[in-house]
Amino acid sequence: MPTPRLSASRAVVLWIIYAVVFAVAGGLGAGIPALLVELVAGDAYDDTLYAIMFGVTGFIGYRLARNVTGW
Repeated sequence: MPTPRLSASRAVVLWIIYAVVFAVAGGLGAGIPALLVELVAGDAYDDTLYAIMFGVTGFIGYRLARNVTGW
């Protein structure tokens, strides 16, 4: 079944929604563990690990939002 085409306005709205979901999910998914590690170990972990966690959890949030919206 072919995917229906998006109008320009719908594409912009979805882009904004997905970008916000990605940023929030990535920020929470990476920030909370970083805070916990810093509280427990007294030292923050590497920026690369933070970036990987941010990207992975943000992508998961994006995919979930995409499935919820149906687009």
